[in-house]
Amino acid sequence: TEGYSRQRVDLEAMPAEFLRTNAYAGLGVGVLGITQSRDAFIERQMPSSLGAQSQYAAESNSLRSIVGLDPESGSGLTEAMGQFYSDLRALSQNPSQPGLRAAVVGASRNLAATFNRTAEGIESARSGIDGALQGNVTEVNQLAEKMAALNAQVSKARASGAAPNDLLDERRNTSDRLSQLVGGQPIPDSDGNLNIALPGGFVIVSGNRAATLSTAVDGANGGHLVLQVTRVGASTPQDLSVNTFGGEIRGLLDARDGTMLQTLRSLDTLAFDFANAVNTQHQAGFTLNGTPGEAFFNVGAAAGGTAGNLSVNANLINDPSGLAAAASATTAPGDAANLFALINTERQPLSTGANAADALASIISTFGSRARSADARSQQEKAIMSNLQNLRESASGVSIDEEMIELTKAQRAFEAVSRVVQTADQMLETLMNLK
Repeated sequence: TEGYSRQRVDLEAMPAEFLRTNAYAGLGVGVLGITQSRDAFIERQMPSSLGAQSQYAAESNSLRSIVGLDPESGSGLTEAMGQFYSDLRALSQNPSQPGLRAAVVGASRNLAATFNRTAEGIESARSGIDGALQGNVTEVNQLAEKMAALNAQVSKARASGAAPNDLLDERRNTSDRLSQLVGGQPIPDSDGNLNIALPGGFVIVSGNRAATLSTAVDGANGGHLVLQVTRVGASTPQDLSVNTFGGEIRGLLDARDGTMLQTLRSLDTLAFDFANAVNTQHQAGFTLNGTPGEAFFNVGAAAGGTAGNLSVNANLINDPSGLAAAASATTAPGDAANLFALINTERQPLSTGANAADALASIISTFGSRARSADARSQQEKAIMSNLQNLRESASGVSIDEEMIELTKAQRAFEAVSRVVQTADQMLETLMNLK
């Protein structure tokens, strides 16, 4: 039975009864109580370990779901940006060649689409986390209500003098699950209740009452969900910060509003700076027909959302001759001076101080480092938790070998008592047969 703690019957000798013959007769033993086998030191470590392991596992699994920044994939941003500049170099050798111009437009469209896919992949993962949070909130509320009800049942049973060990096991299982979900810390009180507090100090279960978690749309965070709580007796929910939580919910929030959001913002900044750098240089050149170049990419006035919405100027897609390869209108057909300047934007410092290639490499490296760190912490906490669970089982679990030994001891004790009774019977029979 999951969560079952071994129980032991505590026996005590009954007071002897005084007989009229100035002798005492023993009355055997009675049941003092039925106790659970639990190690308090181990039990106090379990909630923190359960919460930490669930937190880093949730964060690691969430980050692992994003494949757009995998440097080993053959269709990532690194390859798309490299192909864009490679096709520009090829065009610079023959700026009037239609096929090479079409190749540059195609590479630029692929680069924009790769930015779009990467940003959409991150945003989709963030939305997926919202769905997971809603499911977790529902489960937390159910467990909190159950915890409050179990506190009431335990108090009622103890008031009647009973030992509610099965209820205590169920309450401990519920507490463990709350530790996994929200990092809940069990706090016993003098009334025998097991209250649950979040790492931020907010109490969600107090005696036989429970608070209620909920979600709401956060306009300041792109329409993603913010977690709220309604205190016992209150009707208006209040927002909770990420630092309030631990466990799985904290890991999901850290992934969504930490690594993923920072990566998405960095991609927006890179796409915005890169597109504007290319646009500025492209507009300084002249097309195959000798007219001034237009903006190469469609980009907004601010960096936010650029990676997800970047696109190539439709005029260039429809007519690649609009590529401004020349630096002068009079030398447009064979002049590649502006193309060389466009190629140099690959190493041009952007707003972050790094060029496009280095900025992209830094984004991928930072994301990978954080993903690996979360996975390493998850494995470390998993090993700690596994060790604690083994220690808990050694103290509270049922050992078949040990139970067999106890049964054997009881059997031998019964045989000894039976031998005493048998000997007394034989002695009485002998006395009765004396003549």
